[in-house]
Amino acid sequence: MRVEQIGDATLYCGDCRDILPTLEPVDVVITDPPYGQQTHAGARTHPEHRYSGSAEIKKLITTFEHISPEDFVSSVSTLCALSRRWVVMTCEWRYMHLLDEAGLLVRFGMWVKRNGAPQFTGDRPGTGWEAIAFCHREGKKHWNGGGRHGVYDIPKISGEHPTQKPLSLIQQFVADFSDFGDTILDPFMGSGTTGVAALNLGRKFIGTELDPKYFDIACRRIEQAWHERGLLNLTGRSAPTQQLALGL
Repeated sequence: MRVEQIGDATLYCGDCRDILPTLEPVDVVITDPPYGQQTHAGARTHPEHRYSGSAEIKKLITTFEHISPEDFVSSVSTLCALSRRWVVMTCEWRYMHLLDEAGLLVRFGMWVKRNGAPQFTGDRPGTGWEAIAFCHREGKKHWNGGGRHGVYDIPKISGEHPTQKPLSLIQQFVADFSDFGDTILDPFMGSGTTGVAALNLGRKFIGTELDPKYFDIACRRIEQAWHERGLLNLTGRSAPTQQLALGL
């Protein structure tokens, strides 16, 4: 297992199932776990017509393993036990009822992607959204969003990871569900967007990633975010001021 310390971020390259039992409790979990088998199988690019023939070739977008319903619920249960407050994640909508039945789900939210891919077959409506699970251990709850709905209307992006989420989306999660100085955990770190968002808004970060390729990308992005945060501190801009500048 490889461990990197970058400012207020501690990054682990390894299997989160091995790493999570070694961690102290954190304040909030913000993550994007693998989706289910059906979603992974359907996550393909638009057919490409080759000059060599008329056969349609679809490229698989996801290159990592899906998560089974049993492993998903077990993982979320572990994260809720580890987190003092919220576990927030974009996730497989087909698994949402399992979280409800396990007593972990507080709200079913939605990320609206107006620029999402259309339904290439044209025989049914496109989806245009992803599910967000807002989970919490038993006990008193609070967030910074007041009575606002758990719906986030933010365009999707292309990034260095096949399922990379927009930084603006994750920064909104950080602003809504955590406070300045909190420690945020992402056990499925990917290219490190949650870490960048956490450092941008004055939080500490712990991340784990199994794939060394994406771990290296996360290290680079988080190191850049830490460097930029230092430059902002030199100008005398506090984290709340930075948050206002980001429109959060």
